[in-house]
Amino acid sequence: MRVLIVRLSSLGDIVHAAAVLPDIAHAHPAARIDWVVEEAFVPLARCMQGIERIVPIALRRWRGDVLGSRDEIGAFWRELRRESYDAVIDLQGLAKSAAVARAARIEPGGFRYGLANRTDGSAYEPVARWAYGQAVRMPARIHVVDRSRQLVASALGHAVEAPPRVPWRAGEVAADDALWADPRAVLLVHGSAKPVKLIGARFWVELGQTLARRGAKVWLPWGNEVERDRADAIAAGIGEHAAVLPRLALDRLAAVLTRLHGAIGLDTGLTHMAATLGRPTVQLFVEDKAWRAAAYWEPKTAVLQQSEAAPPTVAQAIEAWERVA
Repeated sequence: MRVLIVRLSSLGDIVHAAAVLPDIAHAHPAARIDWVVEEAFVPLARCMQGIERIVPIALRRWRGDVLGSRDEIGAFWRELRRESYDAVIDLQGLAKSAAVARAARIEPGGFRYGLANRTDGSAYEPVARWAYGQAVRMPARIHVVDRSRQLVASALGHAVEAPPRVPWRAGEVAADDALWADPRAVLLVHGSAKPVKLIGARFWVELGQTLARRGAKVWLPWGNEVERDRADAIAAGIGEHAAVLPRLALDRLAAVLTRLHGAIGLDTGLTHMAATLGRPTVQLFVEDKAWRAAAYWEPKTAVLQQSEAAPPTVAQAIEAWERVA
């Protein structure tokens, strides 16, 4: 059996979706799995056991210059169609991912599968379902990991049995990154693309100072210039025990994360990475989303569901950290 997974972005969503890989490997040991993913997340996909071929796509970049990107777009379509599949499964449910699934070649008797409906809190475009030979209906209220696993199970005809597992294959720490692979360090994931998820800098400074007084080092990651400025300000407020991480490729970052003490962070990709890599992790939810995105199955993960009106306090975060760390 040859299977193509379409999950183009983003960081946390790809981490969650990767839980389908052990399910497929267990139920169909001879299956060969390919994955279409945005080019920025190719290093992340390389860290996942069970993917045979990664097909990079650059929709985010191509949108800015479609005519100038014609050769790259043509090369992508040729690479996508180089293989044919028994099952093409779109885990994303958007028009762009459905178009990719529709363009992929299928074997005689094969099908394209995708979501038949929107689930609570998720992005979904109803037009996508017309790209699939079989659209699978999901319960309205379902965890994002369970949704992907149930969709794949329905497509390939197996049961969802074991607890979810993200099949990380984090490599060795590169020599240039050895400074950051410190077992005393706690990653404070303070940034998010969604402003509603953010907690004020004062919280992170006080949290970092509390951790530092207990002998920890504090690392601050960032993903864009706004987050870099915030990380600089938080590190300065914490003092000499804090530092801003360089911007590392995701495979290098995964290797570093496996060596850290753990992470405390918002509902965002890096926090989900840390939790599923088995590091002690506290996940801080301000939106009402813990029920659909938290790493509930990880024994070293504590989840704090608060709100915009009453965000997590430093005392709550430290108490949760003590439970898992």
